Amino acid sequence: MGRFRALRATAVLTLVLAVPLGGAYLIGRPLLPHASPPDHTPSATASPVPAGVLMTTGSAHVALTFNDGPDPTWTPLVLKTLRQYHVKATFCLLGRNAEAYPELVRTIVADGHTLCNHTWNEDLDLGSRPRQDIESNLLRTSQAIHAAAPQAPIPYFRQPGGNWTPQLVAVAESLGMTGLHWAVDPRDWEEPPAAAIVATVSHRTGPDSIVLLHDGGGDRLNTATALATLLPDLLSRFQLEALPIDPPETGQTRAPSAPPQQVGQPQDTAAGPGTGSR
Repeated sequence: MGRFRALRATAVLTLVLAVPLGGAYLIGRPLLPHASPPDHTPSATASPVPAGVLMTTGSAHVALTFNDGPDPTWTPLVLKTLRQYHVKATFCLLGRNAEAYPELVRTIVADGHTLCNHTWNEDLDLGSRPRQDIESNLLRTSQAIHAAAPQAPIPYFRQPGGNWTPQLVAVAESLGMTGLHWAVDPRDWEEPPAAAIVATVSHRTGPDSIVLLHDGGGDRLNTATALATLLPDLLSRFQLEALPIDPPETGQTRAPSAPPQQVGQPQDTAAGPGTGSR
């Protein structure tokens, strides 16, 4: 009898607990603590990229772009492969890296690639800062690039993480630079396998695509490896060119209709040369 009473008490207690928990589940408010869901980095921007920012080439040509260099390990490997296939690209340089590795800046320019200002220290929140701070950051970066290659044009500015604001676009334009976004992002800053980078870029790239890749900001061996397979594939279908020194003034490339689908990655902006995401 004692065992029966114990079993009945357990059953009643289970039922009592199940009722509020079940009701809470139905309304989406669990009462018991649970593990947090996997962290998903928020989208780069909550609103469409501002007008005035390039998202496509505006032609049938495809443009490869590389962020976060120059890097003494990975940039030479990327340049070597681009040279092998006679491909010109666009390099978005961090000011601190340009200052640290001026010889690489000169090599990029000597190889005929286009330059892009990518802020001094990959400041993801630059767009929220006062105009004077934005201008100071961009000027400092361009000055570091020009200290290495005085005559090289810097026609583009790319905001890290794609965290654009109208003020960023306006300041860049006042300094003679056009905002540069992208259409294809294999998220190689997360260091996926080379085969995954190849598959994403190969399948998503079409005429007029701007492709986002990295030659700095982390271990870029997989990106450098992917290029050896990716370049012949893209060249069989498209003409690959560096973005022009004189950016297009009109067209769909300056009027994006949808917010970016990719994400920014928070980081410590005080990190040393070569650390970063987009």
